[in-house]
Amino acid sequence: MKKMNKFLLTILMTWGCILAAAAEIHVEVSGGQASGIPIAVVPFSLEGADKHDIEDIAGVVQSDLNNSGQFAAIPTQTMQQFPTQGSQVQYAYWQGVGADDLIIGRIQKTGSLRFRVNFELLDVFKQKANDGSSAPLLAMQFEDVHAHEFRALAHHISDLIFEKLIGVRGVFSTRIAYISVIPGTKGDIHTLEIADSDGHNPKSLYRSSFPLMSPAWSWDAKKIAFVSFDKDRQSVNVVDVNTGKVQKITQFPGINSAPSWSPDNRSLALVLSKEGNPKLYIADLASKQLTRLTDGTSIDTEPCFTPDGRSVVFTSNRSGKPQIYKIDLGSRKIDRLTFAGDYNAKPSLTPDGKRLVMMHRGDDGLFNIAVQPLQGGELKLLTRSSLSDSPSVAPNGMMVLYGIEESGRGVLGAVSLDGRIKIRLPAREGNVQSPAWAPFPFSKF
Repeated sequence: MKKMNKFLLTILMTWGCILAAAAEIHVEVSGGQASGIPIAVVPFSLEGADKHDIEDIAGVVQSDLNNSGQFAAIPTQTMQQFPTQGSQVQYAYWQGVGADDLIIGRIQKTGSLRFRVNFELLDVFKQKANDGSSAPLLAMQFEDVHAHEFRALAHHISDLIFEKLIGVRGVFSTRIAYISVIPGTKGDIHTLEIADSDGHNPKSLYRSSFPLMSPAWSWDAKKIAFVSFDKDRQSVNVVDVNTGKVQKITQFPGINSAPSWSPDNRSLALVLSKEGNPKLYIADLASKQLTRLTDGTSIDTEPCFTPDGRSVVFTSNRSGKPQIYKIDLGSRKIDRLTFAGDYNAKPSLTPDGKRLVMMHRGDDGLFNIAVQPLQGGELKLLTRSSLSDSPSVAPNGMMVLYGIEESGRGVLGAVSLDGRIKIRLPAREGNVQSPAWAPFPFSKF
């Protein structure tokens, strides 16, 4: 029993790393920009409206690209030319300021709070047309855009540019989820929050005077599973992101925790202790039928479906210390995946299912984020801090979102899978835990 309690305490610690948070999170890039692609985002021209009344699309695009770590944006205040269409571009000037690529655009008011938005992506050195001008790498027009959609459109434009220049789909239009804890005079208020990937547009989906844990996005980004407490009772719940409607999935005596969605969104892998030690189960959301996956005296927790839906990776102490395993859902064969170090937990997989991201404790006793091939291979540290927690892989597989505490101040962090780019999303008030990166959403643009 003492061994089980010690292991559970360690696992709960990984869930409870408290991070400072603001109503909106502001990104700071701490690595990657020095080798980023030089790019200039010229302020878009505006016809028929006051620029102070609408979102600055070019500013959001510049911030997105700059904060990705893949680009080094030319500061707007240093620009001396402001073209809005290709025929106005003097390429020698942009070459002289060091830009490889140029983004220009126009915004035209077409009705009450309705606009037409155009943008072009130009290669400053290549893609020359017959008349000597630069043929756009991208040129798009968006009709009937409402003013409140400007930020979403800006993120979409950033996604298009990122994919064109980097060759990988951008994640600027995706969202993140996290648990926020706000101290109050009558006790802490716990909320399940979602926000844009850059921390803007935060929204509370669920509030409680008791702890909340482990948000997990469905694969269509429409729902979030999470754990709530009602005094001394735990439950696994699902909330609809659009309507806020909450459905209780399990509330058995003991542990109800760590939900993970199947790729078809029809079931949840979760942890229950209703029959003794914490074990893995699959809950069918339509029939409410439970299927037990693991047996024995070990503690099994933190399940995560593989992208093909055929297996579940999870944390277990069946070897004596927390390590990560994989269970085949057809044969129920269990294989150990991690061997480096005496503590590996909180597994997360890249979208292609080829790499395993985890929380790893090294010989120095520090908890950091690490990655290794799923089928075995060298483990590589991605962070180096006293405590990094709750890794969640971006839907394009390029970055990992995680929680970190630095010098007594908590932040959300993101690191590239090669460890080269590091981003901090600092915060000002409240406490945040368990960040989770959503899958790609459906885009209206």
